[in-house]
Parts: sequence; C-alpha cells; structure tokens
Amino acid sequence: MNILGISRLHNGSVCLLQDGKVTYHIEEERLNHAKYEGTPFLGILKSREFIDTIDYVACCGFEPMKIPVEPSNFGDFSHSLYSLIVSRLFLKSKFYLEDYSDRHHLTHAAGAFYNSGFDNALSLVFDGDGSPFEVWEDGKGYMKTEKFSAFECSYPNNFKEIKKEYYHQNEITKNNELSLGNYFAVTALQLGMKGGSLDAGKVMGLASYGKPSDIDVANLFHYNSNGDLRLKMNEYNDLYNETKDMKNFQKSADLAYAIQDHTQKKMLKEIKECVENTGIKNVCLSGGYVLNCVANYYVRKNLPDDINLYVEPISHDGGTAMGGAKLLWYEKTQSKEKFEQKNIHYGFDYNTAKVLEAKETTPRDVATKIMNGNIVAIYQGRSEQGPRALGNRSILFNPTYPDGKDIVNKVKGREWYRPFAGTILHEHAHEWFDMAGLDESPFMMYAVDVLPNKRHLIPAITHVDGTCRIQTLKREQNEKYYDLINEFYKLTGVPILFNTSFNLAGRPMVETIQDALETVNKSDINYLYLPENEQLYFTK
Repeated sequence: MNILGISRLHNGSVCLLQDGKVTYHIEEERLNHAKYEGTPFLGILKSREFIDTIDYVACCGFEPMKIPVEPSNFGDFSHSLYSLIVSRLFLKSKFYLEDYSDRHHLTHAAGAFYNSGFDNALSLVFDGDGSPFEVWEDGKGYMKTEKFSAFECSYPNNFKEIKKEYYHQNEITKNNELSLGNYFAVTALQLGMKGGSLDAGKVMGLASYGKPSDIDVANLFHYNSNGDLRLKMNEYNDLYNETKDMKNFQKSADLAYAIQDHTQKKMLKEIKECVENTGIKNVCLSGGYVLNCVANYYVRKNLPDDINLYVEPISHDGGTAMGGAKLLWYEKTQSKEKFEQKNIHYGFDYNTAKVLEAKETTPRDVATKIMNGNIVAIYQGRSEQGPRALGNRSILFNPTYPDGKDIVNKVKGREWYRPFAGTILHEHAHEWFDMAGLDESPFMMYAVDVLPNKRHLIPAITHVDGTCRIQTLKREQNEKYYDLINEFYKLTGVPILFNTSFNLAGRPMVETIQDALETVNKSDINYLYLPENEQLYFTK
C-alpha cells in the first residue's frame, strides 16, 4: 500500500509511506532552497521516482482545502489542488484523499505515538496554532483555535482526546492564555525579529542571558485594533534591533527569560495532570514548541523517573506529513505492527560520485584538521529531517576553543549570543553531562547541564547558562561520523565535536552535493569531508 503524506503551509513536506514504512520524508525547503516553503510540489514530484501507483493521499495543514480547480475523476476531494497534482502524476491510479487539515493536533499526536515504540501512551501537542473550529455558545457561533491537545493512544488507531485547550480568535482573557508556541512567536515579532514564529528559537537562546523579573507573562499580550497579537507594552518594540546597546539587550533577555520560564512550567503542569488523571506513564510530546530543548530538559528533570518520555524530533509542522500518512495507514489496515523511529535520515540517497577536486583522506587526518582549528563540513548519506543536524549535513569544529562560538557564528552569519550543539560518543555521555535519567539523546532534543568540572574543557559549546544541546551517538547509528569523533577523542581526550547544521544564516540545510559545494565555496568553511568517498575538499 502506497500512501503519500503532504504537509502544506509553512514547513511544507512530503512523506512516502510504503506498507507502513517510511521510504522518504523531505521538507520542500531542502529542494527549492526557499526557507520554510509551504507548497511541497517538488517533494510530490519525487514520488514518481519510487512508485508507479498511489493508493491514498493524506493532506495536512491548518484548515480544510478550498481551492477550486479543474474537476478530476480521482479521489473524494477533487476540488483540491493536491488531488489534481497527484492524479496527473499517477494517471492509472484511483486513489482516496483524506484531508486531515481540520485535525492538525491529531496528526502531530499520531506521528509522535507511532514513532515512539510504545504500545500505548499519552500524546500531548504543544504548538503555536492548531486547526480553527466553530462552536456555538448561547446561540452564537464563535471561532476558536487549538492551542493544546492531549490524547490517549493505542493500536491500531485509537486516539481518545482527553483534553483540549483553545482560545477564542481575537480574544484573550486571564484564563485563556496563548498557546506555548505563540508566546515565543509574538515575542519574536515584537522584539523586531523578522521571522516571527520562525525566529522562536532565537528567543529561547536569548532567554539564557536573562534573569528573573516581575513580568506578568499571563497578562502580557492583547489583540490590537488590527486584530494582531502584540505585547501590551510598547517599550519592547523592535528592542532586538538595538541589541548593540547592552542595556536594551538585557531588557529583551529578561523578557525572553520570563517567557521561557512561564511556558516550560505550563508544559510540565499539563503533562503531570494528564498522567495523574489517566495513570498512563508513557508520554509522547510533539508540536512546534517541543523543539524547545531547554523546556524538554526542564520537564525531564522534574518528572518522576518512572515516566517514559518520547520527544518527537520532527515535531514541527513538517512532521505532520508523516503523522497523517501513518494515521491513514493504520486506519485502513488495522495493523498493530510497530515501527519505532531509530533514525531520521529520511532524505534521498544521491549515491554521490567522487569530487574531482577533492583529495583522499582518513578520519584521523580530518580529526587532526578539526583539532587544529579548521571548520569542516561533513556531507554523507541521506539527509536528516527536522531542524537538527546529526552528522550527515553538519558543520564541525573543535569544542575546546574558548572563542569557538564566535568563530562559527561569524562564518554562518548568526547572532553572537546563539549557542551551538555537540555530538558525544554515547558511552561517554554521563562523564560530561547531567543526563537527568536519560540513557541517550540521539535526536538532539535536550539542552542538558554540562557537568561543572567539564565546562572549562568545552567552552565553545557550553552556553552561558551552563547547558549544551547534545546528540549522543552509538557506532551503529552513524558509523563514519562515530569514527571521526573517536579519532578526535584519541587526539584530544575529548569525545565530543562541536556540531551545527550545514547551512548559512537564512538558508535551509544543504541537501545535495551541489548544495554542499556551493555553500563551502562562498563561505569561510575550510574543508568539506566526504566520508563515503574518503575524500576531503579544500575550499581555499
């Protein structure tokens, strides 16, 4: 059975599911180089390279599709642009299209549950905006929007909604707060960050420089006369654009700290209440807010040890393509087969040929170059999906350099205050970090405390608050990347590499070898390492 999952709107993506297994998952931005692209046409076109017929299409978004186009004989949603595109690609297929766009939180919850490996679980969704819906109260119709949902989940496709929080559109009251994601989106917008919700991660990084204050976060926002969410206090307008003034920087950091503190406490409270009310101790988290690795660690540290926590790594809206596809597969097959997510290298296999200008190399040679202060990008295999680089599309550096963060931020064109991550050999994780009961962090979804006696050894990746977002790595998870880190460990005694995504500021992560070569050639990245070909490309 072939199912095509499509996530439209921002973070547009496509997932091809064959007999319940992911053949590929790709965000459109990786193919057309437009960051956060929402119309995944190229991803849909790629499906013809894998299959000749299609059985089902699962469309995901925020609102049901209403685009009138040429009628088609295929599918129950012939008015849909996506149904038309798929019908033209697969002329001999008679497929069924399920539109999950009015069940946004369900597709998030399903993706996390089916990837978790749990037999049954609670699946909680924390994001910016979910699907809007109309309710009638006192004889009047009101539009509301999902802001938090919780489901009891079991196989094959049992999703019982046990709690839903929503807010009235264009209305906020004390007991009707923003969604956790919108706290960050509105703060980013008010401070002058260009991307709004897309810059939420910058607010998280900024928060680490803040300190406790008397800011009343729950009553900080309102809808202005244009119907736009804003802070009530204009004193924060465009403050981010004035961060060269350290007084203004501190003020914006204190606001970010208050937002981070409030939202992570809210997430913990929701999880605890759902566990207490149901007795279920397997918990899955998804939705865009769950990319907040600081909040995830706070939750893990403050939950009882007997609660099993799974944090979905492709938790933003791009992940709903997979969630919708899996939900439809289990609905149609009633299968109870589990497919636990072991890795997220779902991009395409390009079988990269050797680069003529590159030289033969060894992991030892590359590790030596990193040890000596060179910036080395690594390109291999299928790209990882979601926003975290996990060793197939990464930029690597020596974590022991005191000014390493400044060096790489300058090369990437990022803000000076933003932190970086590290990849550590799994067997050494507990020697360097407080894992808070975690055995591993393979998808880089936690910013954990660096042990106090180790912080001075890895200053380039130790954030101002003493944390580091980490990826733990076993050799079977990524053999060639593991071998490189192991060689660095032999040379330095540090089993960690500074790791950030292989892209420049404002650009998507590289996908093809052409993308990789173009990026290193127009930047100050020193080398491109191609471990599959045992090659090293020198850019200067």
